[in-house]
Amino acid sequence: MTRVLFITHDVVGTRMAGPGVRAAELCRVLAREHAVTLATPRPADALPPGVAGFAYRPGDAASLRPVLAAAEVVVADGHVLAAHPELAGIDAPLVLDMYDPTLLENLTLFRGTEAGGRAARSREDVALLLRQLRAGDCFLCATERQRDLYLGALLATGRVTPALADADPTLRGLLRVVPFGLPAEPPQPAPPPWPPLEPGAQVILWTGGLWDWMDPLTLLDAMPLVLERAPLARLIFLAGQHPGNPHPMRAPALARERAAALGLLDRAVLFVDAWVPYEARAGALLNAQVGVSLHGESLEREYAAVRSRFLDHLWAGLPSVVSAGDAAAALVASHGLGRVVPPGDATATAAALIDLLCDPAARQTCAANARALAAGFTWDTVAAPLLDFCRAPRRAPDTERLSSTTHESVSAPGLSAGAATVAERDARARTDDLARNAALQRAAELTVVREGPAPGGLAGRIRALLFNQCVRPFLAPLLEQQNARNAAVQQALDALAESSDRRRSEMYAALDQLAGQLGAHERRMDAHERRMDAHERRLDEVNGRLADLDAADTLLAERLAAPPPENGP
Repeated sequence: MTRVLFITHDVVGTRMAGPGVRAAELCRVLAREHAVTLATPRPADALPPGVAGFAYRPGDAASLRPVLAAAEVVVADGHVLAAHPELAGIDAPLVLDMYDPTLLENLTLFRGTEAGGRAARSREDVALLLRQLRAGDCFLCATERQRDLYLGALLATGRVTPALADADPTLRGLLRVVPFGLPAEPPQPAPPPWPPLEPGAQVILWTGGLWDWMDPLTLLDAMPLVLERAPLARLIFLAGQHPGNPHPMRAPALARERAAALGLLDRAVLFVDAWVPYEARAGALLNAQVGVSLHGESLEREYAAVRSRFLDHLWAGLPSVVSAGDAAAALVASHGLGRVVPPGDATATAAALIDLLCDPAARQTCAANARALAAGFTWDTVAAPLLDFCRAPRRAPDTERLSSTTHESVSAPGLSAGAATVAERDARARTDDLARNAALQRAAELTVVREGPAPGGLAGRIRALLFNQCVRPFLAPLLEQQNARNAAVQQALDALAESSDRRRSEMYAALDQLAGQLGAHERRMDAHERRMDAHERRLDEVNGRLADLDAADTLLAERLAAPPPENGP
């Protein structure tokens, strides 16, 4: 049995997005053979069986030391190295999960921001990727296409050495494909998370998040055409705010604006504003007729994992309409799971939806194919490469770990201020982060209000009986309401903290860029001064020569003006 520490940057619990789901489910598989601890930035309100929970403070290296000291293998999603570069210097084998190509997502996500801030963020993302590629003893990716992407990056960073190639000829040990997975148990019927619809309504379900690299607008533009042929079609977006409070997305507001402009908002198009709990998502999936996942043209599409919410279509036997170009589209086309449409083509999207909504036999065929394919994506199946590594963990022969006391600059070379000034600034920032994170941690620990322990003895049992029959029916809704309010307050605090981090990062990047520009100006001024000194020296030489010529001219004039000698010719 290996002591495995799994560190995620995302929220794990009843409400969680893709990274949190992936961490929890991989830990569930590992815990069947190993002693697993899952470290999360906020205390988890639900954990898989056999998995120990641990809450750490992002950016505070000391908060992870207790669990790092006992770990024989550390598995972390790649984002964690941004706040914890010290992981690159640990002695235990380090597995980095790179299934989410953040750098490519951010090319789209920050498109609307100020050019300097966007460029600074891109430099940070590149620096983080390089740090990850140098630090890992094993990497996880989600598709063969992703594997090719990271293999090229590893070649460019010099990781593919003769020693590594001799020990791992195909690099399948270093770079392992672990797709997103599905539960082995089928979904159980549950009520949907939206208000009752009219009899005969056909639900078109947008199952994933409204992220900026996705394309809900084409789907909305297709709806008027769909309604002409299927007037009871109802488009429902699961549009709740990400439970981990990431960078705010523009897509939700744009989607609502487009639905309102088309006259469909709250009539044929509905938005579910609460994030659907992970264990309750079956209620949405099993009450829909078609699932949709559309995206535009981008690099993110080319190298994205098979998206978690698309895999839910397979789990629930839900026919799919997807955009061409990503891994999900390849599955839909090759396994008969639904329809594939060109990105951005509203007419083709409408035709695909009408085809499925109006043909029950086609939907049944797609549903059967989806359920059959789902069996190959269970977490037990896809997690096998990670489980294999944890059975025999090892350091890669070529790993050049960064010192745990070294924090790489995430700014481009030549764009930093004086080293002493930058070090003093960063030290103050780390001190502020520690104090803020400690306060957030204390607030998170107090978020959930629970009932006190029941008293013992006969009197205690009588009191408990009276409490359950008379008091609990009134108290339980109040506790639930208070917990919901506390969770909302905690999310707001986390969002403010993250926003502050982002603004400070952008400010530091701008300051570093300005300092770099000033340094470049100073270097140019120094070069100008050196050239001026050289010109002055040459001018002095010329003046000296002119003086010599003047002296020679004077002497010649004197000699010419002098009378000739008396005895001369």
